[in-house]
Order: sequence, then structure tokens, then C-alpha cells
Amino acid sequence: MADVLSQNEIDALLNAISTGEMDVDAPAEQQASGQARSYDFRTANRFSKEQIRTMALVYENFSRLFATYLSGTLRSMCEVSVIGVEELKYHEFANALPPTVLLSIISMPPLVGPTLMEISSGVAYAMISRLLGGGSGGSLESNRGFTEIELTLFERITRQFIGLFNEAWVKVIPVRASLDRLETSAQFAQIVAMGETVAVVSLNVRIGETEGLINCCLPHLAIEPIAKQLNTKLIFHSGSENYRERLPVKDNIQKKIQGMPLPLTAAFRDTPATVRDIMSLQAGDVLQLEHRVGEPLTVKVGHIDKFRAALGVRDNKYAVMISELIREEDLDNE
Repeated sequence: MADVLSQNEIDALLNAISTGEMDVDAPAEQQASGQARSYDFRTANRFSKEQIRTMALVYENFSRLFATYLSGTLRSMCEVSVIGVEELKYHEFANALPPTVLLSIISMPPLVGPTLMEISSGVAYAMISRLLGGGSGGSLESNRGFTEIELTLFERITRQFIGLFNEAWVKVIPVRASLDRLETSAQFAQIVAMGETVAVVSLNVRIGETEGLINCCLPHLAIEPIAKQLNTKLIFHSGSENYRERLPVKDNIQKKIQGMPLPLTAAFRDTPATVRDIMSLQAGDVLQLEHRVGEPLTVKVGHIDKFRAALGVRDNKYAVMISELIREEDLDNE
């Protein structure tokens, strides 16, 4: 069984064949000789192609939501796209991390254990620069560490957009994403054993003139409990079912509105008073209201005048009896 090659390895192989440095007939001779090659069964793929496609769809949805969030928050044209989903060992992912890195440890129950999001320093600096009123282009010190102020700002940003994962995953399974902590060193952000299999979703982010990567690391142990839900057929089927359930939109909206609580307030006429009068009020003082004894009260629904009512007592408690409905044209005439 052939090993899976990366894009760089494929490019180097094609270059070697074109320059004549590699003999293309050598593998055929080796295969004809019947020589056996050792195979490590621990390297077998643990994520199926269907699961990879489903995760790509989930993060394509997240990328659209994330691009909208960044454009509105940073006041700059932002683009986010999914480059691909790759299956790796965790040590391969950790060893490829640059020295200056920003790692977000994210919990997404019912996924088991934490997940990891690695944000390149260029993207992080561009986001912080835009928040502080700077531009999104120009040279940045990509090798320097993050200050406490920058980490605090980025933690606030992350806590705001972390809820986008809930909306991105909802067609597969409802999750409750939350930020556990931020780390700037890979050795303090080990979420699984080094030999565990992970799926790495790579996102390309462009903020103005700055472009960089965001890598989301999902351990197989976290995905395993929901492996059956990672199916594109189930996603599209559930979407069509939800659409059929949403057909009686009027009935659903009416049912939700009827159960919505609203504040109801019975008020006298406004009594004008100066700040000096209010500040000098003491216990026992009497306020003279601009309201006649037999005049009806105004009942407000929220902040809107809706009814006229008479003041009275029922069961030893003050009460009002609605006597008139206030229409919009009556308010316009007033």
C-alpha cells in the first residue's frame, strides 16, 4: 500500500522525474521482483472519506460566518476559505507549529475533550492592529511574542466569535463551544497523546493585505462519539426535514409570540419636577400629581400606550380595569 504524499513531496517527485534524477522504471522492477515491504497498521486512516467531506462542509459554513464577523468587527474586507482537511498524527501537527504561535483551547461538548485552533501570528497581529485603529497591511514583527494587552484583546475576540462554531455544527449535532484558555507555546497545549490521530482543517484568512492560516485540530477521540452523524446524507436529509417542518411558519411564529412575556405598566400622568426638588425629597413629603381623581390611567405594553383603565381595589390590592383600547390613530391625533 502506497504512502500518502504531501503536496510538497508530490512537487519534488515530479521535478525529479522531469530532470532525470529519478528512474521511473525502478518501482516497477522492484514490484516485479516480488520484494515485500513492511507496513505499519497503526498508520491506517481512522477518518473515513465521508467524515472528511462532512467536516469540510461544517467548516465551510464556519468560514462564511467567520468572514462576516471579521468584516463587521474589523471594518475591513475579510475573506475566509477552507483549504482542506488532512489526517495527521498529533506529533506531526505539533512539530509543524512555528515558534511564535497563538493556540486557543476550545471545548465543544458533546465532543469528548478539547479541540485546538492555531492562528498564525500574522493574522493575529492584523486583527489586533485593526482593533487598535491601525491598518491591516505593512510589515509586522512575526517573530516577537505577544504582550499581555494583546493576549487580553485576542481572548475577548475569541470569546465573541467562538459561538459561530455552534451555528456551523448545528446541522450535524448541537454543540456548546467555549474557550478554555489561550496558549503561546505548543508544549503547554497538548490536548491528546502524541501518537493519536487528529483531523486538521486548514482555513486561509485574508484581512486587507495580510494573509495567513488558521488550523483547527480535531482529535479522533473527540469525534468518535458522533462518528455516525458525520455523514453528508444525514445533513442534507435533516435540512430537508427541517424545511418541511418550517412550512407552517405563521403558526410557529404565532405560537412563539403568544408565549413571549411583556411588561405591563399602569401609569399616572407625568408630573414635572426639577432636579433640586427631587434631590430635596425626604420621607413624609407629598407629591402633587397632574392627574385628576376620576381620570383613567394609561396602561403601557412595554413603552407603548395601549389601554385606558380605571383605578380600583380587588382582594385588598390595587387593581385597574381596562375600559378602552388606544389605537394608533388616536395617538397621532394627540
